[in-house]
Amino acid sequence: MADDAISLFRMLVEAGAKPGEDFSYNLQTASAEISDRAFAMLQATYPDINWSSVCERISVDPAIPVDALNRYLGVDFTEQILTRIEQRISDLSPMQATWYLQQVLGGVEHRTKIPLYMLLQRRMSLDKQIWLERLLRQEASPCYVWMSDLVEAAGGELEDVELSGDGATLTQSGLALLTAVWDGDYDIVAEEFAVEEAAEEPVAEEPATEKPATEKFVVKDETNDPSEEE
Repeated sequence: MADDAISLFRMLVEAGAKPGEDFSYNLQTASAEISDRAFAMLQATYPDINWSSVCERISVDPAIPVDALNRYLGVDFTEQILTRIEQRISDLSPMQATWYLQQVLGGVEHRTKIPLYMLLQRRMSLDKQIWLERLLRQEASPCYVWMSDLVEAAGGELEDVELSGDGATLTQSGLALLTAVWDGDYDIVAEEFAVEEAAEEPVAEEPATEKPATEKFVVKDETNDPSEEE
C-alpha cells in the first residue's frame, strides 16, 4: 500500500498538482485527500485509469505528508520547525509559549495534516511531555514570533517577516510560505510600501520619477482584536 501511495504522489505531481495545496494526506485515516482540481488533473493526465475507484482504496504511509511537504518546499520543514518549537517554548514566558504552541501545532496540522504534536512528543522525555501538556492547557498571552519561525522553517528569509504589536508584515514570498504550511483565523491586508533607494545626485535634464512600490501583507490576529472588546 505504501508503494501505491508513493505512486499516487508522483502522478499527482506529474499532473501539475501541488502538495499541501491540491492534495494532502490524513494520518488518522491513512488516506489521501485530493482537491477537485487535483482530481481533474489526474483524470486529464491519465484518462485510462478509473480514478473514482482507485482513490477509494489507496492507503498512505504516515511519513508521506512530511516527505511531500519537504520536497515541495525544498527544505526539511518538519525538522526545522520542531527544533524551533523546542527552543522557543524554553525561551518564551509560559503564557506566550502556550500561544505559540496553539498557533503552530494547530495551524500546521490543519493545513498540512502533519501531526506536529505527536512528533514533538516523540522527541521529549516523559517529564517534558507532561510539561508540554500543562502548557497547552493553561491561559495564553499573544506572541507573534511563530509567524517568523514558520516562514523561516519553510525556507524564507529574516526580512520576509517584520513583527509588530498585534501581528506581522510579510513580503509576498513570506505570505506564500506561511499559507503553504499554516491555516488559521487571521486577517490579511495588502499594502504598498515605497522602496527605499540610495540618494543620488539629481539629473537636471531628466524629469523626476516616482519611486517604485512593493506590495507587502499585514497579517493581524482576528482572535485578539481590541476593537471587538466592549
